[in-house]
Amino acid sequence: MIGAALLGIWPHWGMAQDASASDVFARTAQAAPKQAFGAAYAFDNDRPTMMVAGPRSRNGAGAVTPDAPFHIGSISKSFTAALLMQLAQEGRVSLSAPIGTYLTGPKYALHPTWAALTLEQLLSHTAGLKANASLREMMQRHAETPSAGRLRVLSALWQDPVPHRAGKMRYSNLGYVLAGMVAEEVTGQAWEDQIQARFGRKLGLRSLGFGAPDAANAPLGHVGLMGVKKPLAPEAREADNPAWMGPAGTIHLNMADLARWGQVHLQACKGNAPQFLRAENCQRLWAPVSKMYGLGWIVEQPKGLVPKRWHNGSNNRWFAVLAVYPKHNLVVATASNHATGQRVTKLEDKLARALVAAPR
Repeated sequence: MIGAALLGIWPHWGMAQDASASDVFARTAQAAPKQAFGAAYAFDNDRPTMMVAGPRSRNGAGAVTPDAPFHIGSISKSFTAALLMQLAQEGRVSLSAPIGTYLTGPKYALHPTWAALTLEQLLSHTAGLKANASLREMMQRHAETPSAGRLRVLSALWQDPVPHRAGKMRYSNLGYVLAGMVAEEVTGQAWEDQIQARFGRKLGLRSLGFGAPDAANAPLGHVGLMGVKKPLAPEAREADNPAWMGPAGTIHLNMADLARWGQVHLQACKGNAPQFLRAENCQRLWAPVSKMYGLGWIVEQPKGLVPKRWHNGSNNRWFAVLAVYPKHNLVVATASNHATGQRVTKLEDKLARALVAAPR
């Protein structure tokens, strides 16, 4: 490991640390010493190996620790997709049925073009919806539950026709918020409560939470102001997107738990975790609907590597990547408390290549 004492890199848990992976991580951390970095990897069903480095804040608020949570942004979409797939497996929804089947009654006065959308279209970004609510709406905060916020925002939009024809891939956070609302309607439970019950507690992802992480050991997200990166307290209004956006991207958790989330998909898609999802349902999440997107997962084959299923996420204060390489039985997760997407993405790719090349 390069410069471990200087960088404050903490290898933790799992198998013996691979020297190449450690070197890759250390070089990334050395190149940006004012950022906090986290990474975790695991083969098959092994306990994840975790690495962290850097300060909690660029102002030097102590070193990040191995169990520190990171905001994962749109990787949260894989949680929403898994939730809806579980509900489909239980017979409570059909991904191909119009959402108007489930959103009925006076409070759901959907325009017919909205009512005709399916969960599969929402989860694959092929519903024809806009990416986001207005900038003004995104900047506002209201004294309301996240579920109430979802209804307030969407009900103002679904009075008008769907803005685009369904079928083409158009990335839409609003589509995932709407899918989360369907899950709430058919269960009578808030999306956040379902995610905690089904995945946080049932899968043992104990660090799972929502919004900017506020644990005492959590890194602080950073925002760029006039060319200068500023740390944000978790309670600051601008520390995260509004809470009603939960199904599209407000989850935080530590790197080992993020890797475990990838592992449960890896096992389920091989038929080894039917209590999570049956193999055919897990594989449906990973099957492309549009060219490169399934249901909550991006489908890609990087040059020189076998196909991978992955997603990234950022609220423009953090950045995270989760990747699963099914043919190598490998999961890799990376994150930072700065929205430096290229650096975090390259770290995941380099770690995966190092781990695949290393003898086991």
